[in-house]
Amino acid sequence: MKAELIRYIPDIDEKCEAWKFIRNSFQCEVADVSDEVQEEFLQLKVNASAEDDFRELYLEKFWVSYLPVYPLISHQALWILTMFGSTYLCEPAFSMLVAAKTKYRNRLNVEEDLRCAPSGIRPSIQDLVAK
Repeated sequence: MKAELIRYIPDIDEKCEAWKFIRNSFQCEVADVSDEVQEEFLQLKVNASAEDDFRELYLEKFWVSYLPVYPLISHQALWILTMFGSTYLCEPAFSMLVAAKTKYRNRLNVEEDLRCAPSGIRPSIQDLVAK
């Protein structure tokens, strides 16, 4: 996995220090954060209610809820967190494809089905049949 990350993000080692604030903002030092968000980070770090929210909420929910208050640092955190959200959907999709396409069903066209399979949205079969 580390090799794949390095392939997609070549300068990840330098950025890891600057990204530490995402996982634990209140233990991170201001100097470790990139220059463009240091002012907002300092304001966040001294905000006691934000620290309580950080302990209680999931990382994504915390950064989304503080996006209006701290837009620069929240946007940077969400950009980094969303890099990993889309890749986990690929794994179940490939597993479903392997299960569906066997040597006996090699001409099966699965593009439409595969698009729907990993989705959490349930189709309205009644509406689809009616149309």
